[in-house]
Amino acid sequence: MTEEGRVGLVLTGGGARAAYQAGALRGISEICQDLRIQQPFPVISGMSAGAINASFLAARADDIPSACAQLSDLWGELRTQRVVNVGVTSLFRIALGLGIELLSGNLMRKKNIRALLDTSPLRELLQNHVGFERISEQIDKGALYSLAVTAANYSDGQSVTFFQTQSFVRSWKRTRRAGRLENITCEHVMASTAIPLLFPPAKLGDHYFGDGSLRNYAPLSAPIRLGASKLLVIGVRKSQSLQFTEAAPNPSPGRILTVLLNSILLDSVDVDYERLTRINHTLQHIRPGANTTLKPVDVCIVRPSEDIGVIAAEELDAMPRTLRHLLSGLGSSKETADLASYLLFESRFTRRLIDLGYKDVMARKEDIIRLYS
Repeated sequence: MTEEGRVGLVLTGGGARAAYQAGALRGISEICQDLRIQQPFPVISGMSAGAINASFLAARADDIPSACAQLSDLWGELRTQRVVNVGVTSLFRIALGLGIELLSGNLMRKKNIRALLDTSPLRELLQNHVGFERISEQIDKGALYSLAVTAANYSDGQSVTFFQTQSFVRSWKRTRRAGRLENITCEHVMASTAIPLLFPPAKLGDHYFGDGSLRNYAPLSAPIRLGASKLLVIGVRKSQSLQFTEAAPNPSPGRILTVLLNSILLDSVDVDYERLTRINHTLQHIRPGANTTLKPVDVCIVRPSEDIGVIAAEELDAMPRTLRHLLSGLGSSKETADLASYLLFESRFTRRLIDLGYKDVMARKEDIIRLYS
């Protein structure tokens, strides 16, 4: 694929919602096979749980059809205990420790509890299944052009994009965001997937990092900088227009946390897409030969056609009892449905999302073909 037609894949995140991307990617891979496109994703960018899928594909960039099939199988066979420790002892220890630290005030100067859940099983899952050591090999032999994984630095609040690339791009700094050239490892993905308050931050160098969607105001910028001239974005939230509803009861903690996480994890791509659309529109009105380095960027966004929160509510009984008990303390099942969708790492739920992702891509087949033409 020429530089002018190089497609950048952008994978957003949101915990277990990222299973939707696995189905969508399988569908895109099939479409591209029919088009005889060997590598449909030369530039891959992932944030939050999308970083898992991004690194998995990058490590297998020389065989994308097989990679997409394997990724779909991995999500389809997932169980919660392979991602977080759901044992009563673990949750009780964390809850007790957090309660003691909160009540002790500054009597306990060292705070040891960093999150509500223990994600050590996720680290083991990534180490066993991704194959981070193969990413450099894929870049060296030309199967992959660039990989980017974004995480938020809790020390200075910057959104940092870690990347590997064939290009001559080096580390960069912009307002509230930066790019850092270094090999992507398991810890980079653990950092990017660390949902605030729920998952513990990961240490990279001297600093702790959290979810890649935090303060990520320009998620479409990095893949363009790293060589993409077109973008294929796979989101995990149904497109919704602003609606004014009737007065509702006083929101529960679960409802408040849901709105908070949705705004942090799911909204940044929409804002950046609007910005890019305005730039493309402006460029159409610039006279030929004008002195500008900007070029229009074609974008195709694939989103769920159904509300994933509703699907989560229907499959909530598949969640381990300990997590269900934790969520029930935050509000009703309706109020915590979206929150549950981040944590429902169960095959009953993930398989429905995989099927939905595949179906939605096939419904957009003509748009996908147009992007690659």
